[in-house]
Amino acid sequence: MIKISNLIIIFIAVVFFPRILTAMGAPALINFLHFPFVLLLTGSIVPKITTLTSKKFFIGLFILFTTITASALINNAGFLNIVLSFLLLAEPFLLLMVITSIPISQTSNEQFKTWLMIFSAIHIIIIYYQFFIIRSPDPDDVQGVFTGQGAGHHVGGAIALAVAVFFVMTYPKLALWLRILVGVIFAADISFSDSKQVLIVFVVSFVIIIFTKLKNLGEIIKYLAIAIIIIGLTYWFAQIAFSSSLSFWGKDDRILQGIGVKFSVFPIINSYYSSPLDWLFGIGPGHSIGRLAWLIPDYQELLQPLGITSNPEVAETIFLVNDTHPLTNKITGSSMFSLTFSWAGVWGDLGIIGLGVYLYLWVLVWKTCPDTLSQFFLVTILVHGAIFSWMEEPGYMLFMISLIGIQWQKAQLTLLATSPLLAKKA
Repeated sequence: MIKISNLIIIFIAVVFFPRILTAMGAPALINFLHFPFVLLLTGSIVPKITTLTSKKFFIGLFILFTTITASALINNAGFLNIVLSFLLLAEPFLLLMVITSIPISQTSNEQFKTWLMIFSAIHIIIIYYQFFIIRSPDPDDVQGVFTGQGAGHHVGGAIALAVAVFFVMTYPKLALWLRILVGVIFAADISFSDSKQVLIVFVVSFVIIIFTKLKNLGEIIKYLAIAIIIIGLTYWFAQIAFSSSLSFWGKDDRILQGIGVKFSVFPIINSYYSSPLDWLFGIGPGHSIGRLAWLIPDYQELLQPLGITSNPEVAETIFLVNDTHPLTNKITGSSMFSLTFSWAGVWGDLGIIGLGVYLYLWVLVWKTCPDTLSQFFLVTILVHGAIFSWMEEPGYMLFMISLIGIQWQKAQLTLLATSPLLAKKA
Protein backbone atom coordinates (compact mmCIF):
# COMPACT_ATOMS: atom_id res chain seq x y z
CA MET A 1 0.00 0.00 0.00
CA ILE A 2 1.36 3.43 -0.96
CA LYS A 3 2.09 5.69 2.01
CA ILE A 4 0.20 8.99 2.30
CA SER A 5 3.50 10.89 2.14
CA ASN A 6 4.30 9.23 -1.20
CA LEU A 7 0.79 10.00 -2.50
CA ILE A 8 1.37 13.66 -1.64
CA ILE A 9 4.62 13.68 -3.65
CA ILE A 10 2.86 12.07 -6.64
CA PHE A 11 0.06 14.63 -6.33
CA ILE A 12 2.50 17.55 -6.44
CA ALA A 13 4.11 16.03 -9.54
CA VAL A 14 0.67 15.67 -11.16
CA VAL A 15 -0.07 19.36 -10.60
CA PHE A 16 3.45 20.67 -11.29
CA PHE A 17 4.23 19.14 -14.69
CA PRO A 18 1.06 19.00 -16.87
CA ARG A 19 1.92 22.18 -18.82
CA ILE A 20 5.28 20.90 -19.96
CA LEU A 21 3.72 17.51 -20.75
CA THR A 22 0.99 19.05 -22.92
CA ALA A 23 3.68 21.06 -24.70
CA MET A 24 5.31 17.70 -25.48
CA GLY A 25 2.08 16.33 -26.95
CA ALA A 26 0.08 15.00 -23.98
CA PRO A 27 -3.72 15.60 -24.19
CA ALA A 28 -5.01 18.84 -22.61
CA LEU A 29 -7.23 16.76 -20.33
CA ILE A 30 -4.13 16.03 -18.23
CA ASN A 31 -4.49 19.56 -16.80
CA PHE A 32 -7.56 18.35 -14.88
CA LEU A 33 -5.98 15.17 -13.49
CA HIS A 34 -5.16 16.83 -10.18
CA PHE A 35 -8.87 17.27 -9.36
CA PRO A 36 -9.76 13.58 -9.01
CA PHE A 37 -6.35 12.98 -7.44
CA VAL A 38 -6.93 15.50 -4.63
CA LEU A 39 -10.33 13.90 -3.94
CA LEU A 40 -8.67 10.49 -3.76
CA LEU A 41 -6.00 11.88 -1.46
CA THR A 42 -8.57 13.58 0.77
CA GLY A 43 -10.82 10.52 0.88
CA SER A 44 -7.91 8.37 2.00
CA ILE A 45 -7.20 10.49 5.10
CA VAL A 46 -10.61 11.81 6.23
CA PRO A 47 -11.35 8.68 8.33
CA LYS A 48 -7.89 9.02 9.90
CA ILE A 49 -8.05 12.70 10.87
CA THR A 50 -6.82 13.07 14.44
CA THR A 51 -5.28 16.54 14.80
CA LEU A 52 -7.23 19.61 15.86
CA THR A 53 -5.70 21.59 12.98
CA SER A 54 -7.01 19.22 10.29
CA LYS A 55 -10.44 19.06 11.95
CA LYS A 56 -10.72 22.86 11.75
CA PHE A 57 -9.83 22.74 8.05
CA PHE A 58 -12.46 20.06 7.47
CA ILE A 59 -15.18 22.19 9.10
CA GLY A 60 -14.07 25.32 7.23
CA LEU A 61 -14.08 23.47 3.90
CA PHE A 62 -17.55 22.11 4.59
CA ILE A 63 -18.79 25.67 5.20
CA LEU A 64 -17.11 26.80 1.95
CA PHE A 65 -18.82 24.02 -0.01
CA THR A 66 -22.17 24.95 1.56
CA THR A 67 -21.66 28.62 0.64
CA ILE A 68 -20.76 27.77 -2.97
CA THR A 69 -23.83 25.53 -3.20
CA ALA A 70 -26.07 28.32 -1.85
CA SER A 71 -24.62 30.78 -4.38
CA ALA A 72 -25.21 28.29 -7.19
CA LEU A 73 -28.84 27.65 -6.18
CA ILE A 74 -29.60 31.38 -5.92
CA ASN A 75 -28.04 32.09 -9.33
CA ASN A 76 -29.12 28.93 -11.19
CA ALA A 77 -25.53 27.75 -11.67
CA GLY A 78 -24.88 24.15 -12.65
CA PHE A 79 -23.78 21.36 -10.31
CA LEU A 80 -20.47 21.16 -12.18
CA ASN A 81 -19.94 24.83 -11.32
CA ILE A 82 -20.20 23.92 -7.64
CA VAL A 83 -17.70 21.07 -7.94
CA LEU A 84 -15.10 22.92 -10.03
CA SER A 85 -15.40 26.17 -8.07
CA PHE A 86 -14.93 24.29 -4.80
CA LEU A 87 -11.93 22.36 -6.07
CA LEU A 88 -10.21 25.44 -7.52
CA LEU A 89 -10.59 27.35 -4.27
CA ALA A 90 -10.26 24.48 -1.80
CA GLU A 91 -7.34 22.46 -3.22
CA PRO A 92 -4.65 24.27 -1.18
CA PHE A 93 -6.63 23.80 2.04
CA LEU A 94 -7.39 20.17 1.19
CA LEU A 95 -3.68 19.53 0.71
CA LEU A 96 -2.76 21.24 3.98
CA MET A 97 -5.52 19.31 5.75
CA VAL A 98 -3.96 16.10 4.43
CA ILE A 99 -0.44 17.12 5.46
CA THR A 100 -1.55 18.12 8.97
CA SER A 101 -3.91 15.17 9.49
CA ILE A 102 -1.38 12.42 10.16
CA PRO A 103 2.09 12.21 11.68
CA ILE A 104 4.88 11.96 9.11
CA SER A 105 8.28 10.63 10.09
CA GLN A 106 11.35 12.82 9.80
CA THR A 107 12.59 10.57 6.98
CA SER A 108 9.32 10.96 5.04
CA ASN A 109 9.29 14.74 5.60
CA GLU A 110 12.88 15.05 4.37
CA GLN A 111 11.99 12.87 1.39
CA PHE A 112 9.05 15.18 0.61
CA LYS A 113 11.35 18.19 0.85
CA THR A 114 13.96 16.54 -1.39
CA TRP A 115 11.41 15.73 -4.08
CA LEU A 116 10.16 19.33 -4.09
CA MET A 117 13.74 20.48 -4.60
CA ILE A 118 14.13 17.96 -7.45
CA PHE A 119 10.95 19.26 -9.12
CA SER A 120 12.28 22.80 -8.67
CA ALA A 121 15.64 21.83 -10.16
CA ILE A 122 13.91 20.44 -13.26
CA HIS A 123 12.00 23.73 -13.53
CA ILE A 124 15.13 25.88 -13.27
CA ILE A 125 17.07 23.70 -15.74
CA ILE A 126 14.32 24.28 -18.30
CA ILE A 127 14.43 28.00 -17.48
CA TYR A 128 18.16 28.16 -18.26
CA TYR A 129 17.64 26.08 -21.40
CA GLN A 130 14.93 28.47 -22.63
CA PHE A 131 17.02 31.55 -21.84
CA PHE A 132 20.54 30.50 -22.92
CA ILE A 133 19.99 27.73 -25.50
CA ILE A 134 16.71 28.56 -27.21
CA ARG A 135 17.32 32.26 -26.52
CA SER A 136 13.62 33.11 -26.37
CA PRO A 137 13.28 36.63 -27.80
CA ASP A 138 10.40 37.43 -25.46
CA PRO A 139 11.08 37.09 -21.68
CA ASP A 140 7.43 36.06 -21.26
CA ASP A 141 8.34 32.79 -23.01
CA VAL A 142 10.89 31.87 -20.30
CA GLN A 143 8.39 29.82 -18.32
CA GLY A 144 10.10 26.61 -17.24
CA VAL A 145 7.63 23.79 -16.53
CA PHE A 146 4.76 26.28 -16.89
CA THR A 147 5.39 26.71 -20.61
CA GLY A 148 2.36 27.55 -22.73
CA GLN A 149 0.59 29.21 -19.82
CA GLY A 150 -0.41 32.84 -20.21
CA ALA A 151 1.28 34.04 -17.03
CA GLY A 152 3.69 31.11 -16.86
CA HIS A 153 6.74 33.36 -16.64
CA HIS A 154 5.38 35.00 -13.49
CA VAL A 155 4.37 31.67 -11.94
CA GLY A 156 7.78 30.22 -12.78
CA GLY A 157 9.51 33.28 -11.35
CA ALA A 158 7.51 33.09 -8.12
CA ILE A 159 8.33 29.41 -7.65
CA ALA A 160 12.02 30.04 -8.37
CA LEU A 161 12.30 32.95 -5.93
CA ALA A 162 10.41 31.03 -3.22
CA VAL A 163 12.78 28.07 -3.64
CA ALA A 164 15.75 30.44 -3.45
CA VAL A 165 14.55 31.75 -0.07
CA PHE A 166 13.54 28.27 1.14
CA PHE A 167 16.90 26.71 0.23
CA VAL A 168 18.94 29.43 1.93
CA MET A 169 16.83 29.21 5.11
CA THR A 170 16.27 25.47 5.53
CA TYR A 171 19.62 23.83 4.74
CA PRO A 172 21.73 25.14 7.66
CA LYS A 173 24.17 22.23 7.48
CA LEU A 174 25.35 23.34 4.05
CA ALA A 175 27.97 26.07 3.76
CA LEU A 176 26.51 29.57 3.58
CA TRP A 177 28.29 30.34 0.31
CA LEU A 178 26.75 27.23 -1.29
CA ARG A 179 23.25 28.10 -0.12
CA ILE A 180 23.61 31.65 -1.43
CA LEU A 181 24.96 30.36 -4.75
CA VAL A 182 21.99 28.01 -5.20
CA GLY A 183 19.66 30.83 -4.15
CA VAL A 184 21.13 33.16 -6.78
CA ILE A 185 20.84 30.46 -9.47
CA PHE A 186 17.12 30.17 -8.74
CA ALA A 187 16.45 33.86 -8.11
CA ALA A 188 18.04 34.80 -11.46
CA ASP A 189 14.84 33.60 -13.12
CA ILE A 190 13.04 36.81 -12.17
CA SER A 191 15.49 38.63 -14.44
CA PHE A 192 15.38 36.03 -17.23
CA SER A 193 11.57 36.02 -17.31
CA ASP A 194 11.13 39.75 -16.53
CA SER A 195 9.03 38.86 -13.45
CA LYS A 196 9.03 42.33 -11.92
CA GLN A 197 5.77 41.81 -10.09
CA VAL A 198 7.16 38.75 -8.28
CA LEU A 199 10.02 40.81 -6.89
CA ILE A 200 7.59 43.54 -5.81
CA VAL A 201 5.33 40.99 -4.12
CA PHE A 202 8.21 39.47 -2.16
CA VAL A 203 9.46 42.86 -0.97
CA VAL A 204 5.94 44.02 0.02
CA SER A 205 5.37 40.71 1.80
CA PHE A 206 8.64 41.08 3.68
CA VAL A 207 7.63 44.55 4.88
CA ILE A 208 4.23 43.20 6.00
CA ILE A 209 5.93 40.40 7.94
CA ILE A 210 8.15 42.98 9.64
CA PHE A 211 5.07 44.79 10.95
CA THR A 212 3.75 41.53 12.43
CA LYS A 213 7.00 41.08 14.38
CA LEU A 214 7.32 44.49 15.99
CA LYS A 215 7.06 44.02 19.75
CA ASN A 216 9.71 46.33 21.18
CA LEU A 217 12.09 49.11 20.16
CA GLY A 218 14.97 46.70 19.64
CA GLU A 219 13.00 44.60 17.16
CA ILE A 220 11.74 47.72 15.38
CA ILE A 221 15.31 48.94 14.82
CA LYS A 222 16.53 45.46 13.81
CA TYR A 223 13.79 44.76 11.27
CA LEU A 224 13.75 48.33 9.98
CA ALA A 225 17.46 48.03 9.19
CA ILE A 226 16.84 44.71 7.41
CA ALA A 227 13.94 46.24 5.45
CA ILE A 228 16.07 49.20 4.34
CA ILE A 229 18.83 46.85 3.16
CA ILE A 230 16.37 44.58 1.31
CA ILE A 231 14.58 47.50 -0.37
CA GLY A 232 17.91 49.12 -1.28
CA LEU A 233 19.26 45.92 -2.83
CA THR A 234 15.97 45.37 -4.65
CA TYR A 235 16.05 48.89 -6.09
CA TRP A 236 19.67 48.40 -7.17
CA PHE A 237 18.83 45.09 -8.82
CA ALA A 238 15.75 46.58 -10.50
CA GLN A 239 17.81 49.43 -11.93
CA ILE A 240 20.07 46.85 -13.58
CA ALA A 241 17.53 44.21 -14.66
CA PHE A 242 14.43 46.32 -15.33
CA SER A 243 15.74 49.81 -16.03
CA SER A 244 13.47 50.55 -19.01
CA SER A 245 10.36 49.21 -17.29
CA LEU A 246 11.19 51.02 -14.07
CA SER A 247 11.51 54.35 -15.86
CA PHE A 248 8.06 53.85 -17.41
CA TRP A 249 6.10 52.32 -14.51
CA GLY A 250 7.86 54.04 -11.62
CA LYS A 251 5.80 57.23 -11.86
CA ASP A 252 3.20 58.05 -9.19
CA ASP A 253 0.47 59.19 -11.58
CA ARG A 254 0.78 56.04 -13.69
CA ILE A 255 0.67 53.80 -10.62
CA LEU A 256 -2.38 55.56 -9.15
CA GLN A 257 -4.21 55.46 -12.48
CA GLY A 258 -3.42 51.75 -12.81
CA ILE A 259 -4.80 51.03 -9.34
CA GLY A 260 -7.95 52.96 -10.23
CA VAL A 261 -8.46 50.87 -13.36
CA LYS A 262 -7.82 47.66 -11.40
CA PHE A 263 -10.48 48.39 -8.80
CA SER A 264 -13.05 49.34 -11.45
CA VAL A 265 -13.78 45.60 -11.56
CA PHE A 266 -15.96 45.94 -8.45
CA PRO A 267 -18.53 48.43 -9.82
CA ILE A 268 -18.60 46.44 -13.09
CA ILE A 269 -19.60 43.27 -11.21
CA ASN A 270 -22.04 45.29 -9.06
CA SER A 271 -23.82 46.47 -12.20
CA TYR A 272 -24.87 42.86 -12.88
CA TYR A 273 -26.52 42.34 -9.49
CA SER A 274 -30.17 41.40 -9.86
CA SER A 275 -31.05 40.74 -6.21
CA PRO A 276 -30.02 41.91 -2.72
CA LEU A 277 -28.85 38.32 -2.16
CA ASP A 278 -26.09 38.92 -4.72
CA TRP A 279 -24.34 41.12 -2.16
CA LEU A 280 -24.25 38.17 0.21
CA PHE A 281 -23.66 35.23 -2.18
CA GLY A 282 -22.33 36.84 -5.38
CA ILE A 283 -23.55 36.15 -8.91
CA GLY A 284 -22.73 32.45 -8.87
CA PRO A 285 -19.66 30.19 -9.05
CA GLY A 286 -18.00 30.66 -12.43
CA HIS A 287 -20.29 33.58 -13.32
CA SER A 288 -17.93 36.51 -12.65
CA ILE A 289 -14.16 36.71 -13.19
CA GLY A 290 -12.67 33.85 -11.16
CA ARG A 291 -10.48 31.17 -12.75
CA LEU A 292 -13.52 29.00 -13.52
CA ALA A 293 -14.96 31.77 -15.71
CA TRP A 294 -11.65 31.73 -17.61
CA LEU A 295 -11.71 27.95 -18.07
CA ILE A 296 -15.27 27.64 -19.40
CA PRO A 297 -14.66 29.20 -22.86
CA ASP A 298 -11.43 27.23 -23.33
CA TYR A 299 -13.06 23.89 -22.49
CA GLN A 300 -16.59 24.66 -23.70
CA GLU A 301 -16.94 21.49 -25.79
CA LEU A 302 -15.93 19.34 -22.84
CA LEU A 303 -17.80 21.14 -20.06
CA GLN A 304 -21.07 22.25 -21.68
CA PRO A 305 -22.46 18.71 -22.16
CA LEU A 306 -21.78 18.16 -18.44
CA GLY A 307 -24.05 21.06 -17.47
CA ILE A 308 -21.62 23.92 -16.90
CA THR A 309 -23.21 27.39 -16.78
CA SER A 310 -21.71 30.85 -17.24
CA ASN A 311 -22.51 34.54 -17.46
CA PRO A 312 -20.31 35.46 -20.44
CA GLU A 313 -21.47 39.07 -20.51
CA VAL A 314 -19.78 39.79 -17.16
CA ALA A 315 -16.45 38.23 -18.10
CA GLU A 316 -16.51 39.75 -21.60
CA THR A 317 -17.11 43.24 -20.19
CA ILE A 318 -14.24 42.93 -17.72
CA PHE A 319 -11.90 41.41 -20.30
CA LEU A 320 -12.84 44.22 -22.72
CA VAL A 321 -11.78 46.87 -20.21
CA ASN A 322 -8.66 44.88 -19.35
CA ASP A 323 -7.64 44.36 -22.99
CA THR A 324 -8.29 47.89 -24.22
CA HIS A 325 -6.92 50.10 -21.46
CA PRO A 326 -3.29 51.15 -22.11
CA LEU A 327 -2.25 50.35 -18.53
CA THR A 328 -3.69 46.82 -18.45
CA ASN A 329 -3.55 45.39 -21.97
CA LYS A 330 -0.98 42.80 -23.05
CA ILE A 331 1.00 45.17 -25.29
CA THR A 332 1.46 48.44 -23.40
CA GLY A 333 0.11 47.50 -19.96
CA SER A 334 1.08 45.44 -16.95
CA SER A 335 -0.67 42.51 -15.26
CA MET A 336 0.04 44.32 -11.98
CA PHE A 337 -3.06 46.38 -12.74
CA SER A 338 -5.17 43.55 -14.14
CA LEU A 339 -8.89 43.55 -13.30
CA THR A 340 -8.85 39.75 -13.23
CA PHE A 341 -7.40 39.04 -9.80
CA SER A 342 -8.29 36.34 -7.30
CA TRP A 343 -9.88 38.39 -4.54
CA ALA A 344 -12.23 40.05 -7.05
CA GLY A 345 -13.13 36.64 -8.49
CA VAL A 346 -14.01 35.14 -5.09
CA TRP A 347 -16.07 38.19 -4.13
CA GLY A 348 -17.79 38.32 -7.53
CA ASP A 349 -18.69 34.62 -7.54
CA LEU A 350 -19.57 34.14 -3.86
CA GLY A 351 -20.27 37.58 -2.41
CA ILE A 352 -19.43 38.91 1.05
CA ILE A 353 -20.25 35.64 2.82
CA GLY A 354 -18.16 33.55 0.45
CA LEU A 355 -15.25 35.96 0.75
CA GLY A 356 -15.57 35.84 4.55
CA VAL A 357 -15.44 32.03 4.60
CA TYR A 358 -12.46 32.07 2.23
CA LEU A 359 -10.64 34.54 4.50
CA TYR A 360 -11.42 32.35 7.53
CA LEU A 361 -9.65 29.43 5.84
CA TRP A 362 -6.59 31.60 5.26
CA VAL A 363 -6.65 32.61 8.94
CA LEU A 364 -6.48 28.88 9.73
CA VAL A 365 -3.45 28.60 7.43
CA TRP A 366 -1.81 31.53 9.26
CA LYS A 367 -2.36 29.76 12.59
CA THR A 368 -0.86 26.63 11.07
CA CYS A 369 2.36 28.43 10.08
CA PRO A 370 4.97 27.43 12.68
CA ASP A 371 7.64 30.00 11.82
CA THR A 372 8.35 33.33 10.13
CA LEU A 373 9.39 31.63 6.88
CA SER A 374 5.99 29.93 6.55
CA GLN A 375 4.20 33.16 7.39
CA PHE A 376 6.24 34.97 4.75
CA PHE A 377 5.27 32.43 2.08
CA LEU A 378 1.61 32.76 3.12
CA VAL A 379 1.72 36.56 2.83
CA THR A 380 3.24 36.30 -0.67
CA ILE A 381 0.26 34.11 -1.67
CA LEU A 382 -2.24 36.65 -0.32
CA VAL A 383 -0.47 39.60 -1.99
CA HIS A 384 -0.21 37.71 -5.29
CA GLY A 385 -3.98 37.20 -5.09
CA ALA A 386 -4.43 40.97 -5.25
CA ILE A 387 -2.54 41.12 -8.56
CA PHE A 388 -3.73 38.26 -10.76
CA SER A 389 -5.65 34.99 -10.45
CA TRP A 390 -2.74 33.43 -8.57
CA MET A 391 -4.83 31.85 -5.82
CA GLU A 392 -6.57 29.55 -8.29
CA GLU A 393 -3.34 28.55 -10.07
CA PRO A 394 -2.86 24.93 -8.92
CA GLY A 395 0.84 24.54 -9.74
CA TYR A 396 1.82 27.65 -7.80
CA MET A 397 -0.60 27.28 -4.90
CA LEU A 398 0.01 23.62 -4.11
CA PHE A 399 3.78 24.01 -4.33
CA MET A 400 3.72 26.95 -1.89
CA ILE A 401 1.34 25.15 0.48
CA SER A 402 3.71 22.17 0.39
CA LEU A 403 6.55 24.39 1.62
CA ILE A 404 4.36 25.52 4.52
CA GLY A 405 3.32 21.92 5.20
CA ILE A 406 6.95 20.77 5.36
CA GLN A 407 7.71 23.42 7.97
CA TRP A 408 4.60 22.41 9.97
CA GLN A 409 5.64 18.77 10.02
CA LYS A 410 9.18 19.75 10.99
CA ALA A 411 7.83 21.80 13.91
CA GLN A 412 5.57 18.89 14.95
CA LEU A 413 8.52 16.50 15.00
CA THR A 414 10.42 18.92 17.25
CA LEU A 415 7.38 19.36 19.49
CA LEU A 416 6.85 15.59 19.65
CA ALA A 417 10.40 15.14 20.88
CA THR A 418 10.06 17.78 23.61
CA SER A 419 6.33 17.87 24.52
CA PRO A 420 4.45 14.79 23.17
CA LEU A 421 1.13 15.82 24.76
CA LEU A 422 1.18 19.24 23.08
CA ALA A 423 2.02 17.66 19.73
CA LYS A 424 -1.04 15.40 19.91
CA LYS A 425 -3.29 18.43 20.50
CA ALA A 426 -1.92 20.43 17.54
